[in-house]
Formats: sequence, structure tokens, C-alpha cells
Amino acid sequence: MATLTALCYPLLSIGLTYASPFQFAAIRAGIAGFALLLLALALRRPFPRTRRLWLMVALSGLSATTIGFASMLGAAGLIAPGIATVVAGTQPIVAALLALAMFGQPFRKRQAIGMSVAFAGIAAMTLQDLSAGGTSAVAGVALVIAATLGVAFGNALTKRFAPDVDPIAAAAAQLLLGTVPLVILAFLTEPLTAPILDLRFLAVVVALAIGGTALTFTLWIAVLRDCPLNIANAFNFLAPVLGVAISVAFLGENLSPLAAAGMVLTIAGIVFAAWRA
Repeated sequence: MATLTALCYPLLSIGLTYASPFQFAAIRAGIAGFALLLLALALRRPFPRTRRLWLMVALSGLSATTIGFASMLGAAGLIAPGIATVVAGTQPIVAALLALAMFGQPFRKRQAIGMSVAFAGIAAMTLQDLSAGGTSAVAGVALVIAATLGVAFGNALTKRFAPDVDPIAAAAAQLLLGTVPLVILAFLTEPLTAPILDLRFLAVVVALAIGGTALTFTLWIAVLRDCPLNIANAFNFLAPVLGVAISVAFLGENLSPLAAAGMVLTIAGIVFAAWRA
């Protein structure tokens, strides 16, 4: 799942050259949700059966899909990528604290230390970008924080209902319910742009929606059915590591010694957090 998330990074950059943030987010989430809906209906998968489950699925969709997608894409261009990566990298820790406060989900010392080490590794990986600065707009930082909180809250809720739902049907509901506010935001705040009909953009957004959204949302719910949130969430620190590795391997980017050390530190932190003593 972390590999799929890492592969999203270049696709997101390409897509934002064609569409404005809310349009892009709405199209991405809508295609992913509709594809999962068709799959759930074809396989006759059960949808949530109680009001409580529907409420939690809807709230997680609003948090992770609407707030998460809209805020992160809206921050693009307003803030340096390294700053965004570091702020967003706090998501597993924030989710763990929210789960502890909301549902009493244990947050053990080993997990806290491991996540902190992994976060330090991500900070080291992006230190060059951080020092370069970029646009340090307050709005950009605020949007990344909003995205981080939205995803963290959505993940905490997902852990709560995951054992009681079908992953495909629940992910379809999450995405489609989260798409509705995105469509409204796009309609009210952004003019319709012709490039969204470009075949290259459509190819990018379909690949992102299916591989990087529909599949990851479904896998995430399936994983959380049996795995503790804090252990599963620690592996989300791998996404930036894999993103750097992909850039070095396929895009010819240079890997600095500090970035390499950060990658090792991140992996060590994940192993420590996930290790069952």
C-alpha cells in the first residue's frame, strides 16, 4: 500500500498542471468511488447495515477524502514539498493520539518511540528542501495541517468500523460520500477548465483513482480489520522513502548522504514500532 501511495506523487504533480485542486480531487475521488461501487454491486458485497456504521463511514469520508484531498492539493504551490512532507508525516502520530483519546486504543511506548524515529528520518530526508525554503505561506502550512488532521481522524474512525464492514463496499461509500462536498467546492470556487478533458489528464487521473485511491482505501480497511491502528499506520512512513527511491531509480535524481541516512532511520523506526516484543 505504501508503494502505491509513493507512486501517486508524480501523478499528482502531473495532474495539477491540467486541473485546479478541487476539480482534481473531486474527479479522483469520484472515479475511485464509482469503480468500487460497481465492483461491490457486481460481487454482491454487503454495505453497512446500521446508522452507526453509516455515520462513521460518512465522517471518515468527510475527513480523509474531502478534507484530506482538498487540503493537500490546495497546498500545492503554496508551500515547499519538503515542509508538506514533514507536516503530513505527523499523521500516524496524530492518528494514534486521536485513537487513544476517542476509543482508548493503546499507544505503547515502543510504538511512540518507533514513530518518532521514523518521523526524524523523514525530516532528515527533506532537510535540503526545508532549508531551500520555497513559499512559506501561512495558508499552505494551514492546508497541510488540515489535511493531516483530516486523514488522521479518518484513520482513527476507520479502525473503529473496519471489523464490521466489507472493505470494498465501505471504501466505495467513503469515497463517494467524500466526493459530494468536493464537487460543491469545485463548482462554487473554480471555473471549469478545458484541460480536464485532455486524454493525457484522464489517463493520469484514472491511474491515480484506481491504483492510488480505490485500491489503497480498500486495502487500508482490510488491514485495519485485524491489525492495530498504530502498527499499520507506522508503515505509512514508508511512502516518502519509496517516493525518494523511485525518483532516484527512474527519474535520475541524486541521493544525498543525509537523505540516505534519513531513509535508514525511517525504516529502523518502522521496524521498531511494528516489532512485537
